[in-house]
Amino acid sequence: MYVVRNKKTKAIIHMVNSTPGVDLKPEEVFQGFDPKAMELGRFSEQYLPSKFTIEDGVVISQEKAPNEELDVKGLKAQKLSQASSRAFVERQKLIPDHEMLNAALGVYPEKRTRQIQETVKAFREEYKRFEAALEKARSRKDVETLEPKFPTKLVSASGGESK
Repeated sequence: MYVVRNKKTKAIIHMVNSTPGVDLKPEEVFQGFDPKAMELGRFSEQYLPSKFTIEDGVVISQEKAPNEELDVKGLKAQKLSQASSRAFVERQKLIPDHEMLNAALGVYPEKRTRQIQETVKAFREEYKRFEAALEKARSRKDVETLEPKFPTKLVSASGGESK
């Protein structure tokens, strides 16, 4: 996105979408461009932030990043959602979905089925532990320092991690 604005008043005079890899000269963006009274800026997105500055022809957003605006409750929800997604990804690495389905269908021997069940159970228990720890957290710092500790190996039928 290109924007042309008045240097003194900071009022936007003209805006136009940009094409990636194509750099336009100020006169190509706005035919009446006056470098003494106007400034040209380019933003990487096809919109302009509500608060911005232009430095060396680049639009710099002055808006707070979404994470900065999150309160503790919002940060807790975000961390819990990330933990849930991470749990599924890490469990998938250890036990692909087809193996869980095979275990549920009784295709594997009892020992292998039990190992899969115990590992899935360990992921769920860690998620629940993490969720409870998040609930107890009272500050942003407390929430930010919390991390789930999902299994990194299959859990044996006796309850410990195995190779």
